[in-house]
Amino acid sequence: MTRKKEDLRVRRTRMALREALIALIEERGFEAITVGDIAERAMVNRTTFYLHYQDKYDLVAGIFREAIEELSQSLGLPQEGPGRVDPEHPPQMWVSLFEHFAIHARMYRALLGRRGSPWFLAKVSEYIADLAHRRLQASGQPSYRYRMPAEVAIVAISNAFIGMLVWWLEEAQAHSPKQMATWFLRFALYGYYHALGFDAFLLPEGPSTGQ
Repeated sequence: MTRKKEDLRVRRTRMALREALIALIEERGFEAITVGDIAERAMVNRTTFYLHYQDKYDLVAGIFREAIEELSQSLGLPQEGPGRVDPEHPPQMWVSLFEHFAIHARMYRALLGRRGSPWFLAKVSEYIADLAHRRLQASGQPSYRYRMPAEVAIVAISNAFIGMLVWWLEEAQAHSPKQMATWFLRFALYGYYHALGFDAFLLPEGPSTGQ
């Protein structure tokens, strides 16, 4: 067998294992799945599975590595800081980010959803946090101007992104990647109250004390 045929066979086997994992997550949830289940669904034996992955967690790690490599290539490095972004005309980087998740919607919906892999969810959150950190560095904003620790803001916005992303995937991408990029950047730049139509957060008047 030539090297090219061997490589093709490896790719086909790994694709079959990945598709089997996704289908089983949709049916049973990640925690209930065994290596035997994955091998049986992919129509390979357990020995073949272990030639490629150590366990189901290693399979998820492999999926993550491939997804992030593809995503990183399509996004490149951030060219603008947050203060120079117009949400109504989102930079292509942000549109491409949502386009990537749309292309692989079934995989991300399975792995990031309630029945998915907590490890995968954590790793994607870390990746988004790293993107936010790099954008902050690109902005040139001096740290003495921060109104809260940078790591707190980054964790908050990365979790907001993941929540918005999972909602979008579960809604079958009813809105375009560009629209989602616009909404996310509006939220990131202007905040929760502005997103709901409030120009400022005003405390309600308390009951009269008669003084």
